[in-house]
Order: sequence, then structure tokens, then C-alpha cells
Amino acid sequence: MVDTKLQDLIETLKKHGVESGEAASRQIVEEAEKNASEILARANKEAEGIVKGAKEEADRIMRQLHASMEIAASQFLTNLKRHMETNLLSLPLKGKITETLKDTAFLKELITKCVEEFVKGTGPSDLTILVSKEQREKLEDMVVNLITRLGEEKGGDRVKLNLRTDGVSYGFMIGKSDGSVMLDFTGEAFLNLFLTYLSPKFHAFFKTIDFKNIEKK
Repeated sequence: MVDTKLQDLIETLKKHGVESGEAASRQIVEEAEKNASEILARANKEAEGIVKGAKEEADRIMRQLHASMEIAASQFLTNLKRHMETNLLSLPLKGKITETLKDTAFLKELITKCVEEFVKGTGPSDLTILVSKEQREKLEDMVVNLITRLGEEKGGDRVKLNLRTDGVSYGFMIGKSDGSVMLDFTGEAFLNLFLTYLSPKFHAFFKTIDFKNIEKK
């Protein structure tokens, strides 16, 4: 009898121990699964944050790169236009103007027209003509003849023409000797005049060129 009771007690203890162990094991497993789920959720959230941050940074860099490329392209086109304007307009014009203003016969004709306009009307005329050193001697006879002829045409009114060199390279400047009026017919003045007229037309033409189309071809 004692053995039987002892045996029953042992079985009861064993059963209780097994059940307790199984319950503890289940609890450990459940807690482990819960912890694993929480860790995985946090990891996924952090991964999503990292991916989002990386994408935003990549987008920011791409925007900066795109803006930099647009600025660089704009500067390139501006420099290209300036280069083309210099080589297609300024230099050829300057060369042609210089060549023309070196022509003494042309200068004589132009100066004569200007002087005739200045001395119109009655009363004495006192004008200053600024020319290059190279042309001064070649124009002296013309000036003397102009003084004589225009003085006679004005009925004896004095016509004074002062021929001087004062920093003029090509062409001439003419005006009243008191400095109240001075007209500029130098090479620089003619170049600026032509460029003022031609540059807007050049820029308008330049705008019609589709650089993107040229690039694709």
C-alpha cells in the first residue's frame, strides 16, 4: 500500500513538473515570438526610414545637379553668343571700318560734308577737327582750301578750321572750338553705332537656333 501511494505521489509530482515546464516553455516561446515581432517591426521601420532618407538625399542631390547643369548651360550659351558676336560682328566690322577710315579720299569727302553743314548760315565759324597723326599732314591742304572756299561763299565771313591730333586712331571728331558741340566719327564710334543696330538683330536670329535639336542630330 505504501509503495502504491508513493508511486502515485511520484507520478503526480512528475505530471505537475511536466505541465509546469510545458507552461513555462510556452510562455518563453510566446515572449520570444513577441520580442522577435517587435524587433522585426522596429528593424522594418528603421529600414524604411533609412531608405526614405536616402531617397530624399538622392532627390536633393539630383535637384542640385540639375540646377547646376542649367546654370552651366546658360553660361555656356551666353559665352558662345558673346564669342560669336565678337567674331561674326565686332571683328569683321572693326576691320572694315578701320580699312575705310584709313582711306584719305573718303575722310576728305566726309570731313568736307560735315564742315559745310557746320558753317551754314551767317556769321563767323570756328571749328576744330581732330584726326590721327597719320592723316593730319594728308588733310592740311584740304583744310586750307575749305577755309578759302567757304569764306568766299559766306561773303567774307571768317571760317576758321583748327586741324589737331588728340588721341584719335581712325576717323575724326569735329565740333565748335569752344567745346559746346563735338561730333564723333572715329572708328570706335562707327563700330558702336553699327553694333547697336546689328546686335539686336543678331540676338533675335540667335534665339531662333534650336540648340537642343542640333544636339539630338
